[in-house]
Amino acid sequence: MTLSHFTRSYWRVLTVAVLGAVLAFAGSFLKETTYTSDTRLLIRGRDASFLTSKAQDLAGQPGVVDASLSQSLAATYAAIATSRSVAEDVVGVTALDQRPESTGPVAAVARGLAWVYRCSRAVLTSGFCAEVDPHAKAVTYVQEGTRAASLGVNAGAAAGTSGSYVLEITSSGRTAEEARAVTDAVADALVRTSNARFKGDSATYIGNLEEQLRAAEADVATRGAALAAYQTEHGVAAADGKQALSASTYESIRQEYLRAKADQSDTKAQLASISASLNAVPASQRSTQRIVTGRSTTSLDTDSANSVYNDLLTRRETLQAEYDGATARVTALQAQLDAAAPLSGNAAQAQLATMQKSVDLAEANRTSVSVALQQARVSAASGGVELTRLDTAAAPAYPSEPKRYIFLALGLLLGALAGWWLTMWQRPARLTPAGGAPDGSDPVGIDVDDLDSAGSDPAGSDPAGSDPAGSGPGDGDLAGDDDPPLLEPFEPEPATAAAGRGNGSRAPARRRSSGERP
Repeated sequence: MTLSHFTRSYWRVLTVAVLGAVLAFAGSFLKETTYTSDTRLLIRGRDASFLTSKAQDLAGQPGVVDASLSQSLAATYAAIATSRSVAEDVVGVTALDQRPESTGPVAAVARGLAWVYRCSRAVLTSGFCAEVDPHAKAVTYVQEGTRAASLGVNAGAAAGTSGSYVLEITSSGRTAEEARAVTDAVADALVRTSNARFKGDSATYIGNLEEQLRAAEADVATRGAALAAYQTEHGVAAADGKQALSASTYESIRQEYLRAKADQSDTKAQLASISASLNAVPASQRSTQRIVTGRSTTSLDTDSANSVYNDLLTRRETLQAEYDGATARVTALQAQLDAAAPLSGNAAQAQLATMQKSVDLAEANRTSVSVALQQARVSAASGGVELTRLDTAAAPAYPSEPKRYIFLALGLLLGALAGWWLTMWQRPARLTPAGGAPDGSDPVGIDVDDLDSAGSDPAGSDPAGSDPAGSGPGDGDLAGDDDPPLLEPFEPEPATAAAGRGNGSRAPARRRSSGERP
């Protein structure tokens, strides 16, 4: 197949493909142009207090790993950057809900197509199409066009890993200046939100601590008054309670005395057992050795210390020391019990000691709350800054959407497919010569276009289209140098063959060429 033949046969494919590419490229101008701009913020992770409800530094919080701290903070701030509160703040600063609509036929067509798409989707989803408030539309536009993520490593083995304390914010707009303004507004709103949240959390925490301090002071006062009233009622004082032995202390000494007596008895029993074993085991042992040399025999008797006896003796000495210690302990505890027997006022003294301990605990709680309150006030006064701007957004030179080369490629592809279908639909039926394949298939497969390109003359040329001497395709061969003739030449049937075919038999039909008369 030559280039000219391909062009004549498939010109529709090329034409429709080019036409589709031009239409798709022109249609891309109906889509609203979008510009994107970005800026970066620094997360002060060491000073951040985002994950604690007490407005304290995360660096000193247990269970917070520094390796995952940046990812946690970046994910948290990314969620805040795309929140509705930040978007409403941005709309209020940039007045996106008050920007004028674009004019012109192209803008009108684009708005019409957008309205049709929005209402069709709304009807299919909810059953009706509602009007959208300009402010809500602008807020949604800011939310959908804003992205925030931790800036990753650009090179090295960790390339692409997001583990830095730099937060990158990207926002979009219809114009380059609008994209820059929206990006800066989002970054400023995020910084303000972070600072406001810090101040709010600090104020809330300080208020809670102040309430706890007031409650602790009231508790100390109540318990102190109860202690004073009890002392007055029973005529006891704290000094007397320290000198007298309370019932609980007496009981604890008595229990200790009983345990010491039990240890003493156990040690004494073990000591008696070891002594009995020592009496049964000899202190020394004799070993006999016989030496035989030829006809003479020599016997050697050796006396040595018994190792079992020595071990038992060492164990007895250890138990004796333990027994002496237990005896001394029992004696001391017995002396304490004898010298400080329970007094008639020990019950009152015990209650007084309990109440005094309660007052001490209340005062300790008040002190700890007071210290925490002072630390919270210092932290709030220092003004913890968690986000700072590293740079400002720049106006982009080129739009990010629409990507017109995608429209061009899709138009070219769809046009080529449409042109191919049109070509296949317009092509005529294929011609089949007489005497086809036995199975009914088309062994030659001739198109009219092939006949025309081969230079056949339908008005009076030879049906075979070839020179008997064997000329090339330029002389009329339809199929090429090596192909058989497309239509077999007609030869008259001999008269004898025609006469011998009786009884209604007919000669095989021959397909006529386009220029042959019946």
